Amino acid sequence: MLGEVKVRRVAPDQVDDLVAAQNEMFSDYVIPMRVSREFFLEFLRSVGGKFSNVHVAMEGGRIVGYVNPVVDGRESWVGGIGVIPDCRKRGIGARLMEVAEEFSRAEGAEDISLEYILGNTRAERLYQRLGYRQNRTYLSAEGRPERFAGFGDMPEKATLAEVLELHERAYGDTCWQKRKAFSIIQSAKGAECYKVDGGFVLVRKIESNGYIPYLGVVPEKRRQGVATSLAKFALNRLHELGAFKVVLYNVNDDAQTLRLLDQFGFGVTMKQVELRKTL
Repeated sequence: MLGEVKVRRVAPDQVDDLVAAQNEMFSDYVIPMRVSREFFLEFLRSVGGKFSNVHVAMEGGRIVGYVNPVVDGRESWVGGIGVIPDCRKRGIGARLMEVAEEFSRAEGAEDISLEYILGNTRAERLYQRLGYRQNRTYLSAEGRPERFAGFGDMPEKATLAEVLELHERAYGDTCWQKRKAFSIIQSAKGAECYKVDGGFVLVRKIESNGYIPYLGVVPEKRRQGVATSLAKFALNRLHELGAFKVVLYNVNDDAQTLRLLDQFGFGVTMKQVELRKTL
């Protein structure tokens, strides 16, 4: 029973309360996370979300859960959901998912997607019980920056417009987090953007970590060494920037990508399962 827990839209003055609650929710996650107010709002924008569309589960004056439903035309997705540890097993997660679906349906969406980290059996059971079915799998990986002398065509700086054009062609069949324009726009704000004929790459350094948020090759240029060349350039550039390690998120889990990761000594750190449901 939910008892006194009520689900409603978040209030404008609840940003800090929600960030604090989220840090409590994910303190025992498969990968424990702690975020700042700035990081939370940036992530919200990167998945296309609006703070005003976030729904929170309230018990008295305390946020005990939240869900972030995002709608883009006929497609919707859950850009974050969580319940604080001492309030689990009370049906709050299921109720939040129902609210996300109701919101998405009212906004015109016809299907809804979400992701969970492989190994999070609690989440897997909940989503399967609610009728979600596996669509595909993605992975994250970590490696080291390297110094390369020569990596094919020298990439040149790219404008956001050029990146968006290449992104649309290269990321048509990837997870929602990677193929949506708002996601790459947000990533490009803090990254260096480069292009070659038929491909592009973004590199970013935050503290001691390097990131390659996007590396894309248009279909007609694939299997010609363009991805390998861009990877060498990106790793060399992050070496120049002084990154200690390099992190990749939401990369396709396919034979070609795995060969590329193995070539550069990257190890898979996490797999994510994308689920989908018709509304």
